[in-house]
Amino acid sequence: MKRMLLGFAVGVLLANIWPLPSLVLSPVILILSVFTRPRTLDLSFSFLAGCVWVALHWSQAYSQAIPQEQGRQQWQLLGEVGRVSQQLGRSEFDFYPRGPFNKLKVSCYQCPWPIERGDEWALALKLKPFVSFHNPTGFDYRQWMLAKGYAAQASVVVKHGYNQRIQHAGDSLARDISKRLAATSFPVLRALLLGDKQGMSAQYKRLINGSGLGHLFVVSGLHVGIVAMIFAMLLAWLQRPLLLLFWPYGPALALCGGLAMAFFYAYLSGLNVPALRACIMLLFAALWVLQGRHGQMIHYLLLAFTLVALINPLAFSGVGSWLSFAIVAALIVGMSISRHKSGFAQLWSAQCLAFLAGAVILVGYAMPLAPLGLLLNLLFIPLITLLVLPAALLALSLALLGSGESLLMLEQALHYLFDFLLGHQHILTYGPSIHDGNRYLVMAGICILLLPRVLAARQLAWGCLLVALWLPIERPREGGFSLVVLDVGQGSAALIETAGHVILVDTGTRFSSGMTLVDYVIWPYMRSRNIRQLDMLHISHDDKDHSGGASLLAPNSAAVIDQHHCDNVSWQWDGVRFERFKAPGFQQGNNGSCLLRVEDRAGHSLLLTGDIEVQAERALLASMADKLAADVLLVAHHGSRTSSSEAFLNQVKPTVAIISSGALNHYGHPHGEVVQRLHSRLIEVYTTASHGALQVDFEPRQERLSVSTYRPKL
Repeated sequence: MKRMLLGFAVGVLLANIWPLPSLVLSPVILILSVFTRPRTLDLSFSFLAGCVWVALHWSQAYSQAIPQEQGRQQWQLLGEVGRVSQQLGRSEFDFYPRGPFNKLKVSCYQCPWPIERGDEWALALKLKPFVSFHNPTGFDYRQWMLAKGYAAQASVVVKHGYNQRIQHAGDSLARDISKRLAATSFPVLRALLLGDKQGMSAQYKRLINGSGLGHLFVVSGLHVGIVAMIFAMLLAWLQRPLLLLFWPYGPALALCGGLAMAFFYAYLSGLNVPALRACIMLLFAALWVLQGRHGQMIHYLLLAFTLVALINPLAFSGVGSWLSFAIVAALIVGMSISRHKSGFAQLWSAQCLAFLAGAVILVGYAMPLAPLGLLLNLLFIPLITLLVLPAALLALSLALLGSGESLLMLEQALHYLFDFLLGHQHILTYGPSIHDGNRYLVMAGICILLLPRVLAARQLAWGCLLVALWLPIERPREGGFSLVVLDVGQGSAALIETAGHVILVDTGTRFSSGMTLVDYVIWPYMRSRNIRQLDMLHISHDDKDHSGGASLLAPNSAAVIDQHHCDNVSWQWDGVRFERFKAPGFQQGNNGSCLLRVEDRAGHSLLLTGDIEVQAERALLASMADKLAADVLLVAHHGSRTSSSEAFLNQVKPTVAIISSGALNHYGHPHGEVVQRLHSRLIEVYTTASHGALQVDFEPRQERLSVSTYRPKL
């Protein structure tokens, strides 16, 4: 039985990483087992079952989802409201409609009605398919949302007359808890107790994600176990008078009550994978205890994994589920192999093993790894477990009874703690140089460290890590440079690298939550290229879709240039000539964009134009037409019809045009007449919406420029 569970688990995991190869490979393995090793037939069959199970669910998820080709749609739907998250000026909730969709992620901006969990609503919705940014080492947002069961994202048409509440669910404990822990008043406690980080400030989110403390703000086994323990102990204490009557059901009742409260808490937090895993493990442990038997924790974990994979097999397409099971498995193994040591030594061994297991996954997913996270977890896990969580649960109970002062005090104390940590954020979040050139060697070194000591491979592991961290990443040759136009949706961000210098032109947008595309796109790409410092941050103009992340990158930039300090100047770096200028007579707005022209040693050139429009183009043609010729043009204003005039294109004469625009953007960029204008001149046209991130290598010895797309199949 254990072999079959193990085979099923391996099949599920591999099918989530490599869906098609694993599905093709699994029947081959089964056939080979029949003819070569019949004893492994059960293992091969269970592996095939895991692969097919995942494939069937992916097929169902894609059949439910709105295809990207269909674009925006308007629907009128009846359904039930699920989990609600309140933010400043916005309500976000899950919606379970009666109709063709299982679940929708809905936003209501400036919502005039209270949207509450359990209510039934008739809503007029604008539906939009999930769209991912396609960048190297990028995050696949569409796949992540489909794995969570969503068919599309939607926004409420607030002024539509169809909107009305059909049925009010009435008061409930879940609703009262959500109201008491409002995101606007208790953002940190809501994140800690309910796993809802939407209300937290962007600074706090960056801190916990970068320092390795993010798992404390996901409702996990730690939270669920504490809730179960507290309520089991409370029920046991309340039954003490019944001991005088020889009440025989006290332990069983306390155990079942704690287990029921653990399941309710997991439901309240959204039944994420860590909470579900913890509940299943508690259920099996409770059954064994009630039967007077003893089982090993690793068996509980394997059973929990199997049930989670049966309930939600697509959960393992994301890093969170991998981290959840890998870290718990490492903790179990670490505690078992060090059981003869002191309590602190056991905790240290288990935590080291858990850190290494998590590190392999984080490095594999190209996520930041902070070594100080090991020490921070040693400090904060006991602090949260023994002090903060019990105090928070007690304060919440008092708040539900009408006394909210303790909840306010605890929230304020947590803010003080976070503000103190923010003062040392650069130290707490510092990580080694792990990039595309050494990633797999680093993973190999960490995996060797996870092996038992008896294999005596520690020296080999440290050797791998030392070699890996000294490996440089390949840079452009002297006299040449590379351009990468990142896919940041409806915005712009382009990175220019020479042999020894880096310039970032624009940063993409900033969201209402305070997070930016620097967090989601630019920093991950810079880590993959081992770029820690910018020689220049060039912001073409002040619009949010170009400058949204400038404040985050400015501290890591030797020079910051914006449209208000855009003097006409030229310079050379590593044999590459740069020239900065703007249209005369324009100081701000789109027409005041700061332009940048880059030319390699062989004479190949690039022109980045910001959002200039026809008026600025005319001024440039009249005063500095000789500066405009370029082989590659980053088309102005995302391909808007207000730019890229006939006269301007005739002067630039590009062979390649790149348009940075978002898929299904409501501006309609790029406009058809602009694309036609480019095609009529036999210019190669690329858009980030269709091709993802784009890279152009300006090699000083090549005759023709080559363009690499991140989505080459399109």
